[in-house]
This record gives sequence, structure tokens and C-alpha cells, in this order.
Amino acid sequence: MDQIRTVGEFIGVIKRRFFLMALIVCLGTLGAIYYALKQPSLYETHAALQIESAAVASQGAGQNVLSNGAAHRLTLIEQRLMARDSLVRVVEKLELFSGGAPIALNDKVDALRRSVQIVQIKDGAQAWQPNITPSGMLITVRMGDPVVAAKVANEFLGSVLEENRKRKEERTEGALAFFTNEEERIGADILKVEEEIALFKSANSDALPTSMASQRDQLGTLRETQLEIEREIIAISSNTSRQRQSVVDQQVARLEEQRSLINKRISRTETIISAGPEVERELGALSRRLRQLQDQYSVITTGRAEAEMGQLLETADQSERFVVLETALVPEYAVSPSRKKIAMLGFIGSGFLACLAALGLEMMNPAIRTSAQLERQLGLQPVVSIPYVRTTWQQRRRKLAWIAGLLAAVIAVPVFFRSILDKGLGNLFNREAES
Repeated sequence: MDQIRTVGEFIGVIKRRFFLMALIVCLGTLGAIYYALKQPSLYETHAALQIESAAVASQGAGQNVLSNGAAHRLTLIEQRLMARDSLVRVVEKLELFSGGAPIALNDKVDALRRSVQIVQIKDGAQAWQPNITPSGMLITVRMGDPVVAAKVANEFLGSVLEENRKRKEERTEGALAFFTNEEERIGADILKVEEEIALFKSANSDALPTSMASQRDQLGTLRETQLEIEREIIAISSNTSRQRQSVVDQQVARLEEQRSLINKRISRTETIISAGPEVERELGALSRRLRQLQDQYSVITTGRAEAEMGQLLETADQSERFVVLETALVPEYAVSPSRKKIAMLGFIGSGFLACLAALGLEMMNPAIRTSAQLERQLGLQPVVSIPYVRTTWQQRRRKLAWIAGLLAAVIAVPVFFRSILDKGLGNLFNREAES
């Protein structure tokens, strides 16, 4: 680079390599313009909804069943909306990607899925918390047609509201039906157990825990009566001298019959008393089962009341709800990279590359071209400097080359820009908005 130290020497390099540099700049600029035209124009629009808390708070078993968190509900709704069947419905309803060459349905679904983004809006100050309740949802759609982008965003917004309404109705109706069925089932079980207890008490009335005291008292009385009869038998049998034997035998026989009856009653009472613990155990088991069913019935009744309250709040629109905060508008400006900037960067980059190419060629051919270079490199001062004299043919050829280059530029540039306008891409320099 010792031969290029002044501005004049640099201008001389540009003059010598002008055609090469011009060719590089033209090709680079045209390539940048072509690349910019190949970049699709993308328009982005947004739709937002807000989650409002319930106007009337309801707490209880039913409410716990009905509510499973706004974040979880939004996640489920997002999964439903981004499912293939839902996307196919949107594609067919709005007739997306119908223009131009035919596209497979799966490709349309994938393109729509890439174009739509659903994000939950959360408070950034509470990002450290594990379970953050979102305050809303943001739907972002980026497509090549601004009108279609707005339609798709609003369609997804309406689908979110509809899915939320359907899901809450399904949960409230399902919870109410569940509690109602359980209430009927447990009520029937309670009646059945009560009948079993009544039949059991009727069949074992003498052996019930409440009858044990009277049975023991009766057993004591019977044993005393038994002892009294035995004493009478002994007394009558020992006084046979005063009475006839036949009379004594009759009295003893009657006492024997009474003793036999007393023994049977004693045996029966003892059997009843011995069966008392088993009867008490079975009765206790039935009573515990009845209490369990009654406790379940109480919980189910409370849950049914809460489910009815939740359904009433849903009907009156007093529960947690989604409210449209912002509908999607047709975007006016594209969010894709600016075509003007791409073309300008291509022009600047190709100019820099042309300068590097010219300097590289000069370095590959370090010839001494001026007296200043001769004096600087060899330390000799030239006596005389003879300029380069072109022949008449060289001058004509140079003029013809300039004229041919200008004619080519005059013809090629209008044709190039005319083709741009014919393809509807004139907004590269006319209507393109800077992002």
C-alpha cells in the first residue's frame, strides 16, 4: 500500500478500476434489491382479553370443584385452540391460503400454527412466585395479509371466549349432576341401612344393649324363684310323716313342673345374655355405617348447594369471566425487515467490496505510476515525467465502452424497475413503511 498515500493516488486507483468497481456495485445492489423483493411483507396484529375476578365470592366444596385456576383453564383453552381440528376449522372458515398454488391441508395447518401465538399476561413483579394468576391473554398473529391477520386474531379471540363459556358450563352442569346423583344414591343407601337396623332390632329385641339390664334382673329373679322352689320341694319331701304319700307326690310334681319351666326360662335368658355382645357388635357396625353415610350425605348436600350457587352465579354473570380488552385491528405497517434498508445496505456493502477488490488488485501489481512514488520508493528525483499518451484507437475504444455502458444502464434500469412495478412490488420505494 506504499503506492497509495494521497487522495490523488486513491482517485487514480478508482479511475483505473472504475469499470470493475461499477460492475461490483451494480451486481451487489441488484442482488440486494432482488433479496429484498424476495422477503415477504409480514403484518402483525394483537387481540387481548382481561380476566376479571368474581363479583360474588363463593367458598365451599362445590366452588372448589368448579374452579381449577385461571392459569390452568387458559392452558387447556390454548391447547384446544392450537389442536389440529380447531386449526382446520379456522382455515376452512376463513379460506386461508386459498390463493395461488394449491397447498396441502397439513401445510396450511402448520403455517397457521406458526403464525399464531397465544401468551398469558402475568405481573412481572410476581414472576418469582410459583403459581401466578394471569391477568389476561394476548393473541398475536403475523401474516402476509393485514386484513387476514386481523380476521384470524379476532377469530381466535372469539374462540377463547366461547371455549371458556362452554368449559365453565360443562363444569358447573357436570358438578351439579354429580352431586345430585350422589345425593340420591347416598339417600337410598341410608334408607336401606335404616331398614336393616329396624329389622335387626326387631329380630333381636331381647338381646339389644338397652335390654341387657332387664334381662339380667329377670335372670336373678328366676334363679331366686328356682331356689325357692327347690327349698319347697325339700321341705315337702322331709314332712312325709304328716301327710299322705300321694299328696306329697302331687305337690312335689307340681313344684318339679314349675322348676322345669323356670329352668327353661333361665336357659333362654342366659342364651339371650350370651348373644348380647354379638348383637351389640353387629348393631354397632350398622350404626357406624349409617353415620358414615349421613356424614357423606351432609358433605354431598353442601356440595350440591355450592354447585347450584355456582350455576346461579354463572347465569347471572357474577363469577370470574373473560372480558375483551382489545380487538385486533388491521395493521397499517409491516413488521418485516425494511426493503429500503436492505437495498441501501446492499449498495453500501457492494461499494465497500468494490473498494477492497480495487485495492487488492493494486497490491497484486505494485507498479510505480507517478514521479512521487518513484522518489518515495527509490529515493531518486526524476528529471522529467512523460505522461501516458493513448492512441486514437484506444481513445475511441474507451469512448465506445463508456457509451455502451451508459446505454446498457439506460436500458436495463428502467426495464428492471418496470418488472418490479408489473409484479406489484413497487412499494419497495413508494409505499413501504419503515418498521
